[in-house]
Amino acid sequence: MKKLRGKELDKRLELELQKMIELGHKLSPISRSTLQRRLNLSSRGTLALKHRAKMIENAKQIQLEKAGITKKGEKRKTLKEQNEILKQEIIELKKERDLLIEKIAMIINGAQARGYDIEEIMLPIINFPE
Repeated sequence: MKKLRGKELDKRLELELQKMIELGHKLSPISRSTLQRRLNLSSRGTLALKHRAKMIENAKQIQLEKAGITKKGEKRKTLKEQNEILKQEIIELKKERDLLIEKIAMIINGAQARGYDIEEIMLPIINFPE
């Protein structure tokens, strides 16, 4: 069997990547080392060329997206799980907002008790551009 080189290697690489995408991430995860074995290459350096590396990375991304996995290798959360997380975040943020409003009210009451002009003190906040 003759060694693959140049455009012939590119074509075989592309075919192999297509097969691996079809087989899926569980059966055939895409990596340079697995491609090296499948193509009977003696060195992974040939797969490190810019255009080949880009082909491999794109195919890997497609395979991961089909499997529902993020780049970091984590399972993507379902929409229902994402909604629950966001609902909890909203609840926490509302609690924080309420505590801040309460603290501002306490500051205002303390300032009024000491006889400060609240209208003048709050002017920068009231006229704050949004």
